[in-house]
Amino acid sequence: MDYIQPRHLYTRLLENVPWKSADPNVKGDPRKSVKWIDGLRGIASVLVLLTHLARGWDYDLFSPRDDADASPRILQWPILRVPGQGRLGVTIFGLLTGYVCALKPIKQSRNGDHLGAFTSVAKSAFRRPPRLIFPATIVLIISWVMTQFGAYIVANRSDCWWCRHASPDLADSFWEEVLRLFKNFLSVWTTGYMAYDDHQWALLPLLKSSMLVYVLLCITMFVKFRWRLAIYLGMFLYFHQDAAANTGMFSPLSSFALYISHQGFEETFQMQAVYGMFLSDLSYETAFKEFVERHNRGRRVVSAICGISGLFICSYPGEHPEWATWSNFMLKLAHYIFPPNVDIGKRYSAIGIDLIVFAIYISPSTKDFLSSRLLLWFGKQSFAVYLVHGTLLRTVLCWMIYGITGQPWDGEPVDGNGNRILDENGEPLPPHWIPRRPSWVLAISMPAWFALVYLCASLWTSYVDPFCAKMTQKLENLMFDEVEKSQEALPLTRMPMRTMPMTSA
Repeated sequence: MDYIQPRHLYTRLLENVPWKSADPNVKGDPRKSVKWIDGLRGIASVLVLLTHLARGWDYDLFSPRDDADASPRILQWPILRVPGQGRLGVTIFGLLTGYVCALKPIKQSRNGDHLGAFTSVAKSAFRRPPRLIFPATIVLIISWVMTQFGAYIVANRSDCWWCRHASPDLADSFWEEVLRLFKNFLSVWTTGYMAYDDHQWALLPLLKSSMLVYVLLCITMFVKFRWRLAIYLGMFLYFHQDAAANTGMFSPLSSFALYISHQGFEETFQMQAVYGMFLSDLSYETAFKEFVERHNRGRRVVSAICGISGLFICSYPGEHPEWATWSNFMLKLAHYIFPPNVDIGKRYSAIGIDLIVFAIYISPSTKDFLSSRLLLWFGKQSFAVYLVHGTLLRTVLCWMIYGITGQPWDGEPVDGNGNRILDENGEPLPPHWIPRRPSWVLAISMPAWFALVYLCASLWTSYVDPFCAKMTQKLENLMFDEVEKSQEALPLTRMPMRTMPMTSA
């Protein structure tokens, strides 16, 4: 019997450090895929962390200035405000969902392997739900257990309004907590509401967007390229004019559910999924590639204009756009280019991201930068970062900033009879929230928390993701037809395929 060397925790960690070369035989290795996509995904995950830190402890970054009469800070200037204000991370995930889901089936279809393309769509559509649901459920259970041990007490007593808003309170009894666990599992995949980890609201729209891409792939499998372009444009414009994002996609389970209902489903996910599918299809169009290569100088000019314009458009403030001339102009312009009663910030972010990604798409040097080993490592951890960062933010980071015990805390101001004390307007005075520690504590805590998030994400990628993949594979083996499984075990004999891609109709 051959001796199998045991693999220890530190061995798995060393395999996932950013500077470690990837094994080309590992499935999903960046050298076997479109590498710049993984780098862009890594940047998106960092943007998600930055925007949540700003939302919790410097919400003024979401406005063009601190108040109507103040001078803007440097991080409130156009373009420089993009990382702190956020909105882009989840939008990028929506676009990449469309790009990646369509990449392999479109390639097979263009090579004449329509049977293989339909097979890829069927298998990918089957695997997609469990690959999202299994890890998300593990995070739900972890957060639920931490809630039972009082891990969110500090967040619920802190002066961070967003942490209080997004942290769960204990129910009156353990039985109610058990029932709420199952209710939240159902609600996050039906309405998008999650009490124990509110960031999971995006998983349902991402799942729906991937299914939209699979349906479009099946519909357009035999359509000529120029007509597929017309379909992409029609779908994009259809979702652009759809104002349903603010009309109650999610049930009003709570005030936070109402907040979630304004998260811009059409522009953040559906439009981006269709646009990603279009770019994926365009990547196999040799005529477009040759045109871009022939006009090298023009390509650079167009890339620079699209990139800068996209960053400026993404700078639209999430709060008080009327406080600055440039954002007030964008606010007035929005009434002419967007449907009424939509999230204008989300709409502008969608347009900006489309321009930025197109600038990257036609820029080989930018693609090379995004394909650097460090960004590829960040991209590898991106899904795990999205899953674990919310729980770590409202527990560990809050412990760093406010203390572990959540004491002393006076609670709600009451008089000698136990009645709430009212202000001059007859409203109850707010509780005496625990103040944050000095600025130097935040300056140390936030980088340390960043490192902890990526450490946990690396462990998640090394252990939990393979476990979920194995569970999905077992489910597939159990449920797939025996004929299909036997065909997978034998070499397939197909009709001769066209070796050259179908570039035009």
